[in-house]
Amino acid sequence: MANLLRRPVALFVLLSTLFGVPAIFLNPPLRGADEPAHFLRIYGISHGQLIPSLADEKGRRGLFLAPRLNEDYQFFEAVRYQFGTKGFNYRDVFAEFFRRKRDADPATPPVFVLYAGSEAYSPAAYLPYVPAVMLARALDLDFLPMLWLLRLVGFAAMTAVAAYAIAVVPSLKWAFLFIAMLPIALYQRTFVSPDGAALSFAMVVTALCLRAAAQGGGGTAQRSLWMTLCVLVKPSQTPFVLLEGTTRPLKDLPAYWRTAVVIVAPGVALTFLWLFLTSADMGAWRMVEGTGAPPEQFRLGWKLAFLVHHPDHFLGAALGSLANAYDLWREAIGGLGWRDIHLTLPIYLLLTALFLASCLVQIELAPATRARIAGIAGLIVLGYWLAIFLIFYLAWTPIDAPWIHGVQGRYFTIVLPPAALAIAAALNRAPPQWVTAMLAVPGAIVSGAAMLDAIVRSHW
Repeated sequence: MANLLRRPVALFVLLSTLFGVPAIFLNPPLRGADEPAHFLRIYGISHGQLIPSLADEKGRRGLFLAPRLNEDYQFFEAVRYQFGTKGFNYRDVFAEFFRRKRDADPATPPVFVLYAGSEAYSPAAYLPYVPAVMLARALDLDFLPMLWLLRLVGFAAMTAVAAYAIAVVPSLKWAFLFIAMLPIALYQRTFVSPDGAALSFAMVVTALCLRAAAQGGGGTAQRSLWMTLCVLVKPSQTPFVLLEGTTRPLKDLPAYWRTAVVIVAPGVALTFLWLFLTSADMGAWRMVEGTGAPPEQFRLGWKLAFLVHHPDHFLGAALGSLANAYDLWREAIGGLGWRDIHLTLPIYLLLTALFLASCLVQIELAPATRARIAGIAGLIVLGYWLAIFLIFYLAWTPIDAPWIHGVQGRYFTIVLPPAALAIAAALNRAPPQWVTAMLAVPGAIVSGAAMLDAIVRSHW
């Protein structure tokens, strides 16, 4: 055990495997948040639909599924709406799934299925999944083994990326281990979703920028690659480009601005290009049908013009969303399923306290450098919050809504790495390293056990 405590990367991989692999199979199909939409997007990419272009008569984007695959997909898509009803459990669901008579005729034409929200995601969000789905198609796998293969490959890839971040980050290794093992962070790596990639890429960018600050620069190509991936996964992560400002004193910017541009420009430029090519389509037709609001209220140009003339409306809606801060906090730590599986309050309080404790480390840098890092990291946290609120305000919120629609606590797990950096740089106080390790490791075990317990208890 003492040897493992000196090896946070190995311990992280061990704990991730111990708790994550069972969750891949225990978490029922399509029970991860937005997993149906992301599965369809990945399958569409494997058929060459890098930019979603197929649409129905109402202009809603989607793809064609083979009858056999669609039958199984629709079976699990339908039963997930029964979750929480009296007597429902997935033991009975799987029994029905395996004994049912399959009606799909190979001669039946493919079925058009709507993306339902994943239209705007770039292929960068699905890098590990696309080769896996292409292999599944080559092997002619049915829906269930295909989904499990995607989950396994995505979990392995994003666990490896998070492990790399833990390996390269100075000072904050135990904090990063703890963040990546939070119930929601571990859970998001175990089903088909870009959220695992979003957090893992954010961890790597934060780690590389802190290492560059400690070493006086270097690693330009690495930071450029990971910064580009981080921003491309979700436009809301654009504020992470500010992390480059932590690597050197701002007064040195005239001397190294070309390097900074090489690092931050590709991600920003490609993100705006992608939004232009896809018309920033986030499946707003669902909000039109669900709220009855006029379609123009969900169009970017119309909403921006409205915002210019009524900036107070956005502020009021944002404050209305902050009234749900308690739920957002719980979801950022461990809101599982479709925001319908929660842990007990003591677990949330314990994990919050352990996160704060794991951030109490010493960063061996000059006070001025630490002040710069703390300020920029704090600005990224605030900028990310603003980006999330603004994106969902523009894309999903009708003008008569008292709060911003679509904002979920799981989105804010992404800013825990820069938040940890801000806390550490600002306080620069720490107990002995073994104390931090002995807090982070049990916290990680509690996280994994609580996640598995919630999955089993809720579904089986």
